[in-house]
Amino acid sequence: MGLAYIVAQLAHEAKSVHTVSGGLALADMDNDGDLDLYVAHGRNAKGKLFDQRNGRFVALGGNNGIAPEDMDRAGYFVDLDSDGWRDFVSVQNRSVQVFRNEGDGFFVEHTEATNLRHSRSTFSMAAADFDLDGDLDLFFAHWQGSWNPGHRRSEYLWRNDGTGFFEDISDRVAVHEGSLEGRPDVALEHSFTPTFADIDADGYPDLLLASDFGTSQVFRNERGGAFTDITTEVISDENGMGSAVGDYDNDGDLDWFVSSVHAMGSNDFGSDTGNRMYRNDGQGNFEDATDSALVRNGDWGWGSCLQDFDNDGHLDLFHTNGIQDYGERYLEDTSRLFMSNGDGTFTERAESSGISHTGQGRGVVCADYNDDGQVDIFIANNGNAPNVYENNTDNRNHYLAVDLEGTPENADAIGARITVTSASGQQIREVRLGTWYLSQGPATAHFGLGVDDRVSELEIAWPGPDRLTSRLVNVAVDQRLRVAHP
Repeated sequence: MGLAYIVAQLAHEAKSVHTVSGGLALADMDNDGDLDLYVAHGRNAKGKLFDQRNGRFVALGGNNGIAPEDMDRAGYFVDLDSDGWRDFVSVQNRSVQVFRNEGDGFFVEHTEATNLRHSRSTFSMAAADFDLDGDLDLFFAHWQGSWNPGHRRSEYLWRNDGTGFFEDISDRVAVHEGSLEGRPDVALEHSFTPTFADIDADGYPDLLLASDFGTSQVFRNERGGAFTDITTEVISDENGMGSAVGDYDNDGDLDWFVSSVHAMGSNDFGSDTGNRMYRNDGQGNFEDATDSALVRNGDWGWGSCLQDFDNDGHLDLFHTNGIQDYGERYLEDTSRLFMSNGDGTFTERAESSGISHTGQGRGVVCADYNDDGQVDIFIANNGNAPNVYENNTDNRNHYLAVDLEGTPENADAIGARITVTSASGQQIREVRLGTWYLSQGPATAHFGLGVDDRVSELEIAWPGPDRLTSRLVNVAVDQRLRVAHP
């Protein structure tokens, strides 16, 4: 295999990664109580920062100091140094840049001080305290071939020393990697979306990795020491792209949805088996519930989320779609909204719900940005401005939104598990950062309650080795509640 062939192949992949880029970050960058927005277009232009003012987003000149050197495909707000202000991680094609929040919503370049050095094509990021030492560690997904001689399994898992300085400990997680035939110095990796989620409820965040070309993986956290690959033949999505985790069947454990490609038997792409819904058996083992849930056919899916859009007490499912260069069929590929029927099945209702998106959607954020008690949808479009669908559902269902005040090292209590009990039963949420494709939503846990007008008990299992618990009783509904670490 000649060098010219390798160069041509990598050049083709470099072109491809720009067409699948574009993400969003919705977080409070200036601690004023409102959610601000960063839009990474993925190509044509660098990202833009918007400040929310009275429900509207206003572009900030100079991005308040966020100045990526290269075209960025995603960005994440996360307090890396535990000073109470969310810093910014810019994800670019072959690098990441870190911008330190100076305490007033303005940022300065800070990458070298963090030691976050990337030479590989980086995609989505997730943050969690995987070793329960109090601070947030980072995991990055990579997609695309790269010259990486002697540094296999690098630039994935980064451990925080507590000050915002990171060490690459990627040898502790056996991410599937291949290489070009006859060229072991060219690593091939096809991961898109990592999600930290405690699937076996032992207090340690496990890792779910949605990946292309049949390489999605499940890793069990071995009590903060390393991750063991426990992937089985059940994990069969052929082109895993987006990821969403939640208890869709309200049985008390975390299930995993992976968006993929459904070509309905045509020959325009090499896969036609569609999305996957992996149902948790309560012990951290998955079974394939895709067909029983009725969510297989979503065409070419990217960013996805599980949220309760109608506040009926059951998680619904949204994912956005599209791709260039694979025929007209996917150029205007309608986003999908699968509404829960309350029995573990879903019905697709995008059009009847007012969602008519047919752009080249990539990243997705599903969150109540205007604090009206209803979850809205933000869609990042490759190379174009995003779409925002404001939720105006009027069914008088109740809700409860919960924000947690954690420790200084983990201010949003990432990894906490919240259980709400009302007349209809129990629901759980887990607080995460960076669970969606190229995108980040706020750490608020949103519960739809249907007709239940009171929460009899709210229980919080805080992250950490002691697994401290807080309990509140007789909680009023239709409010955004803030609970501090005990």
